[in-house]
Amino acid sequence: MNGVRDMAFSKGKRIEDETSKRIVDLAVNIGCREGVDALTVTRLCRELSCDRRVIYNRFRDIDEINMIVAKRCNEELLSKARTAIDPQMSFYDNLSALLRTAFAYIYEKNANFQYYTALYKVTDEGVRNEVLQALAELIREGKSTGEVRADADIHKAAANIWILMTGISGMLAANTNYRYQDGLDTMLYGIDAVLSYMKP
Repeated sequence: MNGVRDMAFSKGKRIEDETSKRIVDLAVNIGCREGVDALTVTRLCRELSCDRRVIYNRFRDIDEINMIVAKRCNEELLSKARTAIDPQMSFYDNLSALLRTAFAYIYEKNANFQYYTALYKVTDEGVRNEVLQALAELIREGKSTGEVRADADIHKAAANIWILMTGISGMLAANTNYRYQDGLDTMLYGIDAVLSYMKP
C-alpha cells in the first residue's frame, strides 16, 4: 500500500487498512495543496468524520504523517525525474537531464510540494530521502564506470546537489520576480562546480 509502510504500531500491532490509506491520501492532498500548517489531526478527523483515536491508532503524531506525505512527494518527483535517464548517455548527461527534469517538476508544483520534497528524516542510519538516495546511487554508478573519481564522497556530493536544487527552487517559489531561467542557470552553475570536483 503506497505511503503506509512507515506507520506506527497500535497496541503492538501495525494497522494497515483501508482507513490508513484514506488518511494518507487525504494528508497528501491537504499538505501538498494547502501546506504543512493546514495538515493537522483535527483537520483529518473533521474531513474523515472520525475520532482522534482513529488517527493515533495508526500514526504516532502529525510529524510522522508529514514524513509519509514527504515520502509520497519524493516518490512522485523521482518517478518523473527517472524518465529523463537514458542508459546510453554518459553519467554527466544523465545527471544533468535528471536534475533539469526534477527542477522543472518542482517548479511546476507549488511551494507546499517543494517543502515536502526538501523534507528529510534523520535516523540512526543517516538522512533518508528517496531522491537524495537516487542521486547517490547515480553517482555510485558513475564511480563504477570511471566517470567519477574514486575518492569522491558519494553522499556529500549528492547532498550538495540536492541542497542546490531544493534551495533555488524554494527561492523561485518565494520570489515571483525571480525568473525560472535565472534559477535554472544558477542551479546548473553550482552543480557544475560539484561535478568538476568529481571528475577524475
